[in-house]
Amino acid sequence: MSDFETPPERPTRRKMQRRFSLSEKIAIVRESHVPGMTAAHVARRHGIAVNVLYYWRKAYGELAQTDLTVVESRGSVAKEIEDLQLQVRNLERLLGKRTLEVALLRERLGKSDDDPES
Repeated sequence: MSDFETPPERPTRRKMQRRFSLSEKIAIVRESHVPGMTAAHVARRHGIAVNVLYYWRKAYGELAQTDLTVVESRGSVAKEIEDLQLQVRNLERLLGKRTLEVALLRERLGKSDDDPES
């Protein structure tokens, strides 16, 4: 045998990744917004990286600041549905116009819809 032996393998220190539910993320974001609490302290307390906490604050900040226990009145939900339906109709109309424009431009260029190079 040689004098040089391979060192024994070190066990890797890999933590299991924990997946947080949406409600847990929102609670952590709310905790990070408490006056006097630093983002680093909250992140360390929950075992997450600070940059992950900042990403959650950006992604869920608006949701964390709304009160989810308040039930919206029926009228505002109906109004929102009407607004969304109007928006869908307008977008469908715009899509129809753009589709027609594309077809006309293809016709002018002499390309058919079946052309694979388009």
